[in-house]
Amino acid sequence: MNNDKKNKKMDIISKMIIIGVLGLAIILIVVLTMVFSGGKKKNTNNKVDQENKIPVDNNDISKDIDYERALGVIQKVDAVNDTLTIFNIDSNKSATLNIDSAVDIQDEYGSLMTLIQFNKGDMIETKYDKDKMRPKYVHKTAKTWKKNKIKGVVVDKEKNTITIGNDNYNYTGELVTIFNGNPFDINDLTEEDEITLLGYKDTVWTIIMENGHGYIQLKNHSNFVGGTLQIGTNKTVDIKDVTLVPVPVGVHDIIVTNDQLTYETEIMVDKDQKVVVNVKDATPKKGMVQFSIAQEGVSFSINGKIYSDFSEPIPLDYGNYTVKVVKDNYVDWEKELVVNKSFTTFEINLEKKPTYIHVDSPIGVDIYIDGNYIGEIPITTPINPGEHTITLRKDGYYSTMHQLVIEDNGEDAYYTLPKLSKINKDLSNNPNNGMTTPDNNTDNADINNTDNNRSNEEDQNTPFSNDVYNN
Repeated sequence: MNNDKKNKKMDIISKMIIIGVLGLAIILIVVLTMVFSGGKKKNTNNKVDQENKIPVDNNDISKDIDYERALGVIQKVDAVNDTLTIFNIDSNKSATLNIDSAVDIQDEYGSLMTLIQFNKGDMIETKYDKDKMRPKYVHKTAKTWKKNKIKGVVVDKEKNTITIGNDNYNYTGELVTIFNGNPFDINDLTEEDEITLLGYKDTVWTIIMENGHGYIQLKNHSNFVGGTLQIGTNKTVDIKDVTLVPVPVGVHDIIVTNDQLTYETEIMVDKDQKVVVNVKDATPKKGMVQFSIAQEGVSFSINGKIYSDFSEPIPLDYGNYTVKVVKDNYVDWEKELVVNKSFTTFEINLEKKPTYIHVDSPIGVDIYIDGNYIGEIPITTPINPGEHTITLRKDGYYSTMHQLVIEDNGEDAYYTLPKLSKINKDLSNNPNNGMTTPDNNTDNADINNTDNNRSNEEDQNTPFSNDVYNN
């Protein structure tokens, strides 16, 4: 009986254990089911949320939103109303986009930006809702080209073209021009302006003037017409009756010049400013002249002004001058000098002054010097310093020869020579055969080389006989 009770008790305990295990298993199954079911639902919700906030890919266009992509140029930034007006290059239409904090705004390098960091003329890429005009993103584009701070741009207003060196570009009426934040007329653009260009393919869409231009106008410049106006080191223009020249903004060295005059100054030109240069007080242009004189100890003068030292170049205004050089025993030298360039070399070589011999007697006698016929006494003729042979001849008279020395002292020589002797009819008795040669005792006594003893000899009118001697 006790065993029956004991077995019955064990059966009850076993049943309770089995029921407990089954209950725990059911609870575990329910819990696991709830866990897995909840995770799936949460992930699904996250996926929906993600789709609402982030585009799945660049080609995803919602069935309910009509998007348009655009490559454009910014025409206006309105930070007050949070709008951005662009010109769509692809559609050739303007669009005003509504910008909020959810719009993805980046520069061309991928860095985040804000609306106020955009500038008029910037080139952008965007994708926007055509109905709400709300963009998903606005990015500065790297697809366009940019030419920074260039000069020499030529605008053809008739063809709507812009030339940069050998490259030609087009522009349209939607071209954005900016100078200090304000637009400017492209017709005012000159080659002097320093500008930055932005464009796409063969079209310029934005011109930013970095440094503009002003003007230089000459006044009282009639004496310079035909000359040149030099601006800095790179620009030279011909001077006309009316000379108005565009120049870059900034400081410029000005040289106004012609063959005779020069005017130099420095000016400051602001944008669109006209600076008048009055050349009324122009000074003559100067050149340096180097004189080279072969002789020493000369007297040197320019327009009557004597220069004691002319070894270094002498500065002279452009024009005409008279240069004179004087030295004892030399012929005075005088010549016109024209100064019309920055440097001139002037060489001078004096000519030695000639020495003259004056022979006043015997009158009517032919005179030969060193065998050359000179003329009939009295006579004056140039002669070089040194030793010379003088021969006197006359028909019917004995010829004579004299040795003379002409001193190199710059002074003339004066001579009175002895009379000739008549030839006897019988020449056979003449041991000299008609030629007499003075000896030292007689000839030197007869030749007088002083001014005081110069006198006319008695004219020899006796009959002539042919001189049979040739010298």
